[in-house]
Amino acid sequence: MLGIFDSGVGGLNVLTAIRGLMPDLQMTYLGDNDRAPYGNRSRETITAFTKECCLFLFDQGCTLIILACNTASAGTLRMLQQEWLPILRKERGKEMNILGVIRPLAESAIACTHNGCIGVVGTRSTISSRAYLEELSALQPHVRVVQQACPLLVPLVEEGWIDKPETRKVLRTYLATIKTQNPDVLILGCTHYEAMYRLFQRKMGRRCRVLHTPTIVAEKLQSYLLRHPEYVVPKTGQIRFCTTGDPEHFRLVGSMFFPEEMSPIEKIVLSASKGHTYS
Repeated sequence: MLGIFDSGVGGLNVLTAIRGLMPDLQMTYLGDNDRAPYGNRSRETITAFTKECCLFLFDQGCTLIILACNTASAGTLRMLQQEWLPILRKERGKEMNILGVIRPLAESAIACTHNGCIGVVGTRSTISSRAYLEELSALQPHVRVVQQACPLLVPLVEEGWIDKPETRKVLRTYLATIKTQNPDVLILGCTHYEAMYRLFQRKMGRRCRVLHTPTIVAEKLQSYLLRHPEYVVPKTGQIRFCTTGDPEHFRLVGSMFFPEEMSPIEKIVLSASKGHTYS
């Protein structure tokens, strides 16, 4: 089974794109809405939260997890892959893996740019981690990267304020510095921002291509599963939705990202020491 984790509802757009390409895939989605947003938290806290969420998904039978949360991918993925997962695999005696979203987006950005200037927007934690800067530079040493933290956008999306004049004004302010550098590609380094995709594209103009994260991640996952058949899961097409927050709020805001009717949404309580509880 495939697990998809995000700090909130933004990762549902990744789930939607994956379902569009592989409709028979069995998936469990976990949104840590009760502790969102992650973007202004310390790396230590993000790592602890991400471990708890991944353990929950592994306990439910997932063998492969996508960290749809850019903040978690930037702040903790490499450590989880290199230090934590080998121990967990040995303890449980089975193959498990965790994938992020930064590498697929960086590869796509390098492939798309013509003038060698790429813009990146994300949470404060994602931008300060320099994860996109390092990944892009490793792929193309001479690339110019201009970054901008947008800490107000996730709360605005979670509140459903996408079309508010205040949101458009905030976005215009955030993008002002990036636009002066004339990037021809923009990476939305947070899955929540996909709810504002058209607004980003309109503000950046025709000369800049705003990458569509869900499509890129879904296509990269499809390719990955072809190369790694050990992670091919039972093809029931079943999707399970879990949240640490309020299920009705999750359903309301999540409908912006997932167009189908959601199955009953489970509220869970995460605890590294006491296990999980469900309602």
